[in-house]
Amino acid sequence: MMQSSPQAAIDKFWEFFPPVWHTVRAHIHHEAAENFDITVGQFHILRRIRGGIDSVSKLAADRDTSRPAISRAVDVLVNQGLIVRTVNPADRRNVQLSLTAEGQSLMEALFSNTRNWMAEKMADLSEAELEAIFVAGDALKRAFANKNG
Repeated sequence: MMQSSPQAAIDKFWEFFPPVWHTVRAHIHHEAAENFDITVGQFHILRRIRGGIDSVSKLAADRDTSRPAISRAVDVLVNQGLIVRTVNPADRRNVQLSLTAEGQSLMEALFSNTRNWMAEKMADLSEAELEAIFVAGDALKRAFANKNG
């Protein structure tokens, strides 16, 4: 089979992507627990709030979890000073979640540590290999961009 065929690219994707992603995720989860004293679930809530999901109902839908479970997790993060609830004065039922300065700092430090760890992992790659990662990433992003399914 020719290396430039779609099937060869798919086979290569399944050879490298899951193990790389698993290793990166495991590192982030380890960092969150060991160095920042948050659980994996708390990390995911903070990450989603940082990404713009700003309510318990949206978090529950995004995580496919019950609202009471998310609400309990949010309570813990509020008590830790990592997120804040803001009630909409026009509609008191509308409560928005956002990261506090401490929550933002925690996430920035966690992602900075992860970027540094990844940079160490990739330090021995040549300029051509790094460029290939950019090209491949752009190509995969384009191939899988939401085009109605």
